[in-house]
Amino acid sequence: MKIIVFGATGGVGQQVVKQALEKGIKVPAFVRTPSKIAWVDEALEII
Repeated sequence: MKIIVFGATGGVGQQVVKQALEKGIKVPAFVRTPSKIAWVDEALEII
């Protein structure tokens, strides 16, 4: 499965990223403010 998340720092975006990472899916996440990302995971690519 492939997934990309726009607005990954918002409420819904955070939940989508969290659930995808828990399932082992690599997630490219587009954000305006990278410092708002509170988690670190090798499968998470912040753009």
